[in-house]
Amino acid sequence: MPEPLSTPAMESFGNRPFSFYPAIRNVEYNEWTFLRDTWSEVQVVNSRSGEEVWIPRLYIGTISSADEPILIVGLKKELELKGGAVWPYDRQVLSMPAPPREGMARKAAEPVDAPEPPEPPPSAESQVGRMIGYALLLGVAATLLVVVFAFEGLPRPQDWWAKRQLATADQKYLALTREDTVHGVARKLGPPAREQWITPESAEIHFELLWYPERSYTVVLMGIDRKSTRYIGTIHATSRQVLDSVKLAGGGSTASMLRTLPKF
Repeated sequence: MPEPLSTPAMESFGNRPFSFYPAIRNVEYNEWTFLRDTWSEVQVVNSRSGEEVWIPRLYIGTISSADEPILIVGLKKELELKGGAVWPYDRQVLSMPAPPREGMARKAAEPVDAPEPPEPPPSAESQVGRMIGYALLLGVAATLLVVVFAFEGLPRPQDWWAKRQLATADQKYLALTREDTVHGVARKLGPPAREQWITPESAEIHFELLWYPERSYTVVLMGIDRKSTRYIGTIHATSRQVLDSVKLAGGGSTASMLRTLPKF
């Protein structure tokens, strides 16, 4: 059996059509043609609808070397087309309703008895007791409202902790763009305390992390090799929350890539 080709082989397709596996959701006709590519994305066009779509290289897997009856390009994740851009498809699991309880089923099976006689009207004492109970409930509700409004302006502990988790020494990373290389980052932010190279399992895209622990953030670059890495965003050093991302040409941003980075 022929060996599968690598992702860059899509450049040699020319006008030959191919199909994605699994097929992209919300697309009626699964036949595409290669248009162009960048260091992080590949642009394809649907053969029937003419719709052009950018697909991040991160999601493109192996390519079949045989083209009979058609070339097959594997996808590492199931994708769906929404708003002119592709996104990872999130399967929603629907829970089955709980079966009826045995007592309810037994009651439904029992024959219908004659209607019970109406209850006697409440006495004057019970009506007075009920009114007193309503008054007490209204008083408790009014007291709770006063407490809520009194503490509305006070900072809540969870809000303070969330802000602390995302606090950084500066926001110089906002000056970085998708064209910045390792040298561009070092020129704008200074040399990092540590560099780390991450290669996901069976992936052709690599990530380079530039650590700035004294500033509480890590700059992330991506590319097919060390010479081609470019800036894709910044994450918090401890919580790994996304602080900054790069907009993609086909719509969306690199935020989803940053959230799914391999463990480091």
